Amino acid sequence: MLLVQHALKTQKRWIGKGANLDLLTEKIENFFNSKGFKTRKTALPRGYKISIPPQHVRDAKANIKVTILGRPHDFMVELSVGELSRFSTMLGLSTTLFGGGVFVLRGLKLQEALERLEKEFWVYLEETIAYVTGSHNEGSV
Repeated sequence: MLLVQHALKTQKRWIGKGANLDLLTEKIENFFNSKGFKTRKTALPRGYKISIPPQHVRDAKANIKVTILGRPHDFMVELSVGELSRFSTMLGLSTTLFGGGVFVLRGLKLQEALERLEKEFWVYLEETIAYVTGSHNEGSV
């Protein structure tokens, strides 16, 4: 497994798993739906994109996108979160002298909530990949 972290994106790649990517995509949608998010799935030439339209998280808007690309034995999942949070925080920092501190606070609260969501997502995804590859029958979860 390879982990690549960017400012607002995290990618993980799995090789040799033999995962059912259709089922994996469905399970990822279920994860976000269970958290109260509405999802929109788009088929791509070699995978899927799950978009979560900007919606309120902790009194600010969040933007979340998951991309699943590849083949059953070599695939990548990318989670992109919080682009609007960063904007709120930066806007607040630039206007603090004029009472913009509320934007900073909102942005930081949103960033904290999204970081927690991101951690939960990757734990859930690891468990789900074990399920969609059939390795749960071999005693590993």
